[in-house]
Amino acid sequence: MQVSPFLRFNRRAPHGIPPAAASPTLGVLGGAFNPVTEGHLALARQAQESLLLDEVLFVLPEQLPHRQPEEASFADRLAMLEVALLPSPHFSLATSTHGLFLDIARALEPHYPPATRLFFLIGSDAAERILRWDYPNQEASLREMFSRLALVVAGRAGKRGWPQDPQLAPFASCLHTLEMPLEYRHLSASRVREACRQGQTIEGLVPPAVAAYIREKKLYTQ
Repeated sequence: MQVSPFLRFNRRAPHGIPPAAASPTLGVLGGAFNPVTEGHLALARQAQESLLLDEVLFVLPEQLPHRQPEEASFADRLAMLEVALLPSPHFSLATSTHGLFLDIARALEPHYPPATRLFFLIGSDAAERILRWDYPNQEASLREMFSRLALVVAGRAGKRGWPQDPQLAPFASCLHTLEMPLEYRHLSASRVREACRQGQTIEGLVPPAVAAYIREKKLYTQ
């Protein structure tokens, strides 16, 4: 029996979208967050400012559509997100039973006003993978997905924009790019994990509270 997508909120933004809002805008940033980095937070802030988002929701899926992290547990990654988002009044946090963007969009429906415009925020690596995810019916799934949401890709390390694929051509109006500050274009979670393995500092790569958590739990050392 197929389980319907379900969201569980761990944090509601103190200054997020009110239930009676007329035409709200919501940014959704999903991923492994292994760990959450200053780059993730910069992407959320940049999108909030550039797209005039009322709220940004960070979503940690229980099962990812492309890989399953082994370096840190789901509980550890969730705990790091919780401490990272604490200072941000417009950022929410939820976990999801599903990882596909379409499933997450479906699961959002009971929690936000019907007129909410959805902008899913992704890095350039995810933009290249999105057509390779395991959709039951790719053509129908893409059509429904882009009827529900727009995708916003942020450049990283020389990778900018969307792949030139004919399957994306009909949805060009739903594909946006976001200019990121130069200092974050080379910042990735894999860089943080490698720094930990090499015994190097991760200050400035992750929020201070996340760095303290990683040290306390001795994460990413092997």
